[in-house]
Amino acid sequence: MSAADLTTLPPARPSQRRLLRGTAWLGLRQDRTPLLIAGASVVLLCGWLLYLGSRISGFVEEQHIQGCNVVYFPESCKALTDQAIALDMKWGVAVTVTGWLLAVLPVAFGVFYAAPLLAREFETGTYALAWTQSVSRLRWLTSRLGLPMLLTLVGSCLLGVVSTWWGGLVEGRFAVPGYYHWFTWMSRSSSGPSIVGFCLLSVALGAAVGLVLRRVVASIVVTAVLTLAVRFAVDAGRYLLAPVQEVVGSVRMAAPGAPDRMITVTTGHLPTVTPLESDVVQNGLLTNDGRRLPVPSDFVNILPDGALECPVTECKEQYQSIERAYTLFHPPGDEWVMHWTQAGLSLAVTAALLVFCAVWVRRVR
Repeated sequence: MSAADLTTLPPARPSQRRLLRGTAWLGLRQDRTPLLIAGASVVLLCGWLLYLGSRISGFVEEQHIQGCNVVYFPESCKALTDQAIALDMKWGVAVTVTGWLLAVLPVAFGVFYAAPLLAREFETGTYALAWTQSVSRLRWLTSRLGLPMLLTLVGSCLLGVVSTWWGGLVEGRFAVPGYYHWFTWMSRSSSGPSIVGFCLLSVALGAAVGLVLRRVVASIVVTAVLTLAVRFAVDAGRYLLAPVQEVVGSVRMAAPGAPDRMITVTTGHLPTVTPLESDVVQNGLLTNDGRRLPVPSDFVNILPDGALECPVTECKEQYQSIERAYTLFHPPGDEWVMHWTQAGLSLAVTAALLVFCAVWVRRVR
């Protein structure tokens, strides 16, 4: 090739060969280490869920205990009690630790990744350099938050799919906190669309706190506190679209013996009418004039035969007038209604936080 031919070649423009350019590319370069750590954490956790789930599934098939639920142990599993206990003893600790990892990961995204994301920019003063290079504040904010939010969405969706499979596999098989029922806090917040919403909410909240405080350490601490508070608030709102249901049954009151004895309230068919794996909100008694007497859970025992035990001091006054018992509950069919309610609330709060960031960045001096 001659020198004349070289002069006809178009100049190389490496910036056009990049998928990201400008402030977005710079942001990726700055955050590549925490992004890689967060991505590796999601991949490793998904791999662990698949591995542990396959081992548990294999054990269940080998021991023929597919339908054996340790909470509501069916008659067909009575002869397989030892095998069910062996499953719990072998994998129970691993299931507990894994459940905690699923619950903590969304919070960790906000605390250790999102909180320093913008706070470090202001603490080191690098934001000023970008703002003096003909880059608007809103464009700078979009480039700093856009890619992290997108990657969080992709990673949390992957985690949500795997954790949903995992939750369906282990629920009801282990006598460990969080996996007795679908409505326990560990199960309802670490699978399905719920975990996607929580991850996005944590990242948006951490970014907003960092934008306001502009100090890394302070942002991490405040984000940890606020993320837990907002998460509990969203979790409490899961009942908004799932109205409570009620079942009523006849009772038979057993007269109290000694003054310190309990009154036994036999609820008859009530436990069998309430679907298994229901989320029981309240148990109580009904008098003949229609008054409700809720039985607080802190002093009530629900016996294996469905009977209730009340202290004499609490039930004695209404003893003669009690004629029925009631249970307020959410059936298992409400599980996905609650999941989507939590996800919708999380996404609404996330959108509000992003709008707040867009408004607040214009006021930074």
